[in-house]
Amino acid sequence: MRRMAIVPKLWAVALLLLAGSAPARADTWTFDRQNTEVLFSWNHLGLSQQSGQFLEMRGKLDFTPTDPESGSVEVTIRVASISTGVRELDDMLKSPDYFNAARFPDITFRSTGVRRIDDKTGDLDGELTMLGVTKPVTLRVRWNFTGEYPLASINPVYQGKWVSGFSAETRILRSQWGLTRALPLISDEIRIVIEAEFLRQD
Repeated sequence: MRRMAIVPKLWAVALLLLAGSAPARADTWTFDRQNTEVLFSWNHLGLSQQSGQFLEMRGKLDFTPTDPESGSVEVTIRVASISTGVRELDDMLKSPDYFNAARFPDITFRSTGVRRIDDKTGDLDGELTMLGVTKPVTLRVRWNFTGEYPLASINPVYQGKWVSGFSAETRILRSQWGLTRALPLISDEIRIVIEAEFLRQD
């Protein structure tokens, strides 16, 4: 899965220390799609770990730097953008036997809350919807950076742009969403890894 991003509310102290003069108002951030990846992996017959990604997503993050836990995130992933590097497998995963992209074209995630662990990490709770089924999931999220785009000093294209970067991970049981094809030869447990960058909207 490539692209998709999923983010916790930023911790106020960390933002003020590392982001400098962050604005006090609530901001809206959207995915930098060129620098966001949503990857998923599974066990194949007990022989190896295989992986894929989603290439198309949209979404936004709302947060107030001085009150990060009041923020929220929404993500929509296009099922038809699935990519494993094997065309035949991609076609199979889009079929009614798996994600049924024709009937259920999108996967969505909406946050419901965040639980702080420390100034850099937290657990992001939310609802994940696939195949018309909605289940709760929790992502362990690490905040990497918030501030002016790091390339701003050498490339004028980035001057005045603000960016936030996050890493997230979770594990789900696909059978809970009705994805039962090939069990148990293909693992029920799916690992999801997200690397996401968000750009602040002016």
